[in-house]
Amino acid sequence: IAGVRLRVIGSGNLRMFFRSLDNIRTFTMLPLAMSATTDREPTRLGNFRSQRTQVEFRVNEIDEWFRISKLIIFAKSSGTSLPG
Repeated sequence: IAGVRLRVIGSGNLRMFFRSLDNIRTFTMLPLAMSATTDREPTRLGNFRSQRTQVEFRVNEIDEWFRISKLIIFAKSSGTSLPG
């Protein structure tokens, strides 16, 4: 997974993570400061290699919120099969 681009509105800081199967490995991307209105689709890079990947979004404070209306995940195949 090379990164994500998203159309998001909200308040607070959006924290984003890549996780492997069973949460064995994680990668924390830079937090994204959100606003209620925006004309941008920010991209966050993440050099994460795994057979399958989960993308997690979260906010920390009780009054923070977010709404994602568009999500693009940039992926590149790095192998055709596992060794053996």
